[in-house]
Amino acid sequence: MKKILLILLLLNMPSCSTQIEKRGYIFNEGSQEKLSEGMKKIDVLSLMGSPSTTSENNGDKFYYISNKFYKYAFLTPKEIERTIVVIEFDKNELITTIEEYALKDGKVIDYKSEKTVPGGTEATLLQDLFDSSGRYTSKEAIAGSIF
Repeated sequence: MKKILLILLLLNMPSCSTQIEKRGYIFNEGSQEKLSEGMKKIDVLSLMGSPSTTSENNGDKFYYISNKFYKYAFLTPKEIERTIVVIEFDKNELITTIEEYALKDGKVIDYKSEKTVPGGTEATLLQDLFDSSGRYTSKEAIAGSIF
């Protein structure tokens, strides 16, 4: 019995190891140094690849976002490094500015996955049982009915 317990313990040891996990865009060495103002958008795409996201609200911009997380066993991963490269283009699709941001330049935002249910929309036990009482219009009740 002790041997089986020891074997199980030894097999589970690697699961408690520390890992560095990279997420998002993976920068190639030297690719950022090749970027320069006046470079064409098509050349940026061939050099850097597709951006993580784009924006056209405040000018045409490419965002390349990379993160590194420290991961230990089953604990919540901790972000240890963030790099964001923002490339802005003019109307002729030429680079006007190149900006780089790191984790120290921004805030870590704690996103909550919980949903807020507005008051009065929760279904009661009887409404759940009868499905079409009170919270649906007649059109929705017919379409959403299980019968």
